Amino acid sequence: MAAVTLDVATQLLSRRTTDDHDTLGTILHSLRRSLASEAIDEQTYDDLEAVLGPYADLAPREARAIVKRFREATTKLVELVPYLVRPYPVDEMRRLIYQSAEHPRLEDELSHLRRLALAILAILDLMGDNAP
Repeated sequence: MAAVTLDVATQLLSRRTTDDHDTLGTILHSLRRSLASEAIDEQTYDDLEAVLGPYADLAPREARAIVKRFREATTKLVELVPYLVRPYPVDEMRRLIYQSAEHPRLEDELSHLRRLALAILAILDLMGDNAP
């Protein structure tokens, strides 16, 4: 965290700002894309590949670690999707939240992980197609 002196703060706050609709739209779009990249990082894509890819063969410990990361990604998506996708994808988000909240028996863990991965992938597809 950086400290700002009163003089510097006064100068920064007294600068002219733009009210140009195009400029503000570009800034808003950039901020939204930045939020999305914070929520869904390369690890998420690697995990999706590990679960859904042609060479998916996870050990139980790997599967549990991925489920944990997917649940964290779900929390971030629940916070961000309302700002990134129009219209709000009610059915897809409901499916994602239900899958994330599910805690299956050990023998059903891998199929649950695949369903959760597909739910995340559906949201990511919508973010790519409909993000403002």
